[in-house]
Amino acid sequence: MKQILIILSFTILTGCSNPKVFVLNDTTENRYFVSASVGNAFEKDQIGSSPIMVIDGIPFRYDKKQDTILLPLKKSDIGNLNFLNINSSRIIYNEKENDGAVIITTRNRNK
Repeated sequence: MKQILIILSFTILTGCSNPKVFVLNDTTENRYFVSASVGNAFEKDQIGSSPIMVIDGIPFRYDKKQDTILLPLKKSDIGNLNFLNINSSRIIYNEKENDGAVIITTRNRNK
């Protein structure tokens, strides 16, 4: 009986865990811009706690065991930020273990 309660408690805690913290390489006020957006999408059940990050069409690989992930961008580099739900991201990116996708399109600096 104890084992069942422990397993149930663990399942509830991991199912309700917060999303990863995605930190931009930026000033303090802009540092958590992506994390705030990811948190809002997580609360609306658009994505799970470990979404795949796609920057300009290229999946950004990160260690899913880490809580904080540094993104090589500044807020001023980001042109658009979109989200894909779990089913859509699995179809498009062919990964079975992702929790949705965060699609980041950067601004073209050459224009």
